[in-house]
Amino acid sequence: MHANPKRRKPDANDVTERAILALVVAVYPLSRTLLEVSREMGNREVAERAVRKLSDYGLVRLHGQTLLLTDAAFHCHRLDAW
Repeated sequence: MHANPKRRKPDANDVTERAILALVVAVYPLSRTLLEVSREMGNREVAERAVRKLSDYGLVRLHGQTLLLTDAAFHCHRLDAW
């Protein structure tokens, strides 16, 4: 496997996704709610869009209004893979 030498610059959506993921990882094994992370981000619509993308990637699950870190995301974090 080769590393990609041409990494793209993170955009605003990437920054938001990283921030939300960091908030969820920080309290693991506890959880955060969508409302809590929306307040932290300062914009509910932006936070909801980021959570949807993180969920699509399999990094978080949304159970009602509760954000749960997936096992895969925690394992990558534990390996310091990001």
